[in-house]
Amino acid sequence: MERSERAVKNLKHFTIFVLSLATFSLAWSGHEAYTYLVVRSLPIDVDKLVQITPYTYKETRIYNEKHYYKDDFAGKRKFFDDLGDGVFPPDPEPVDGKLPVWQILTIYAQFPDFGMDEELNLSPLQALIGNSQGVRHMRYKLGPIEAFEGDRSFVHFVNMSREAFKKGDEYWGYRFLSYAIHYLEDLFQPYHNSPGTFWEVLSGLFDKKVMRMLNNAHYTYDNYLLFLVYYSKHAEDVREIIRQTQPRFVSGDPEKLIYEVMMYGYYKFPEVHREVRRAFSGILETRVPSMDDFKKLEGEGKLDKLLKITLDIVQTMTAVLKGFLITEISRIGQTIQQN
Repeated sequence: MERSERAVKNLKHFTIFVLSLATFSLAWSGHEAYTYLVVRSLPIDVDKLVQITPYTYKETRIYNEKHYYKDDFAGKRKFFDDLGDGVFPPDPEPVDGKLPVWQILTIYAQFPDFGMDEELNLSPLQALIGNSQGVRHMRYKLGPIEAFEGDRSFVHFVNMSREAFKKGDEYWGYRFLSYAIHYLEDLFQPYHNSPGTFWEVLSGLFDKKVMRMLNNAHYTYDNYLLFLVYYSKHAEDVREIIRQTQPRFVSGDPEKLIYEVMMYGYYKFPEVHREVRRAFSGILETRVPSMDDFKKLEGEGKLDKLLKITLDIVQTMTAVLKGFLITEISRIGQTIQQN
C-alpha cells in the first residue's frame, strides 16, 4: 500500500473512533436546577406571566418528531429532585393558561435531551456513528479534525426565539430561548469540545478499554454538576456562587458568542480530564460513578481539585449565560414595544 493511501486509511479509522464517542454522549446533568438558579438571580421580572400559545413555526432543521413535543408540559413531569429544603420549586401547572417566564426558561432547558435529536440522518458523518444526539450537542476539535454542530444548534434557537418575539409570541420566544440555553451550557462542558487526549483517542482505535474509559469520563463530568447542585456537602455554597456571579457581556452576535464558549471549553479540557482521571481512577475503567461514589470520594478529599476547577467553569458559564439572557431579554422588551 502506498504511504499516502495508508495515511488516508489511518485518518479514516481515527476519525471513525472520534465520531463513535458521540454515540454515548449526553450533556451536563442538572440543566433544570442550574438554569433555575441562574434565571432566578437575574435582575429582571421573571415572574411575569406569559400566555401559552400553539406552535406555528416552520423550521429549517429536522427532528425526531416523536420526541419534538409541541404541547406544553408544565406541571406534568417531575423536573426537580425533591430535596425537601425549598430550594427548587415543584413545577406548578399553568394558571389560566399562563406560565411565569422563569418556569418556561427552566423546565424547557432540559428539552433537547428528551430525544428530539436522536435517530436522525443529519449529514455524511451520520454513516460513521450510531446516534445523532452527539452531532447536535457537541463541537469536537481534535488536532485537524473538527466535527458536529452544537454551535449551530445554539444559533438556530436564538434565531427562532427572535423570530417568535417579532411575531409577538412571547411563549415560544422564551421556549426557543430555553432550548438555546441548553446548547450554550452543553458547550461549556469540556468533554463536548474534545473526546480525550490525542494519544488516548489514537490508542482507542485498538483498545476498547480506552474507549470505555473516555466514555465513562464524559458521563462522570456530566453528572458532577448534578452532584454539586443537589447532593454535595458544598451544594449551598455552589448555589450561592451561581446566584451571586455577576453577568459578563461577551457579544450580541450568537455566532461570536458560541465560538468564545467553545474555545473556553476546549481550553479547559486538559485540566478537567486530567483531574477526572486521577480522582476516579479504578472506577472509570468499568463504569460511571454513582452519587454514592461522588459522596465517598468527596468525603475523602479526592474531589477537592476537581471542585476548584469546576467552580471556575461554573462561574464563567454563569456570568456568560446571565449576560446573554439579559441582552436577549432586553432585546425582547424593545421588540414587544415596537409591536
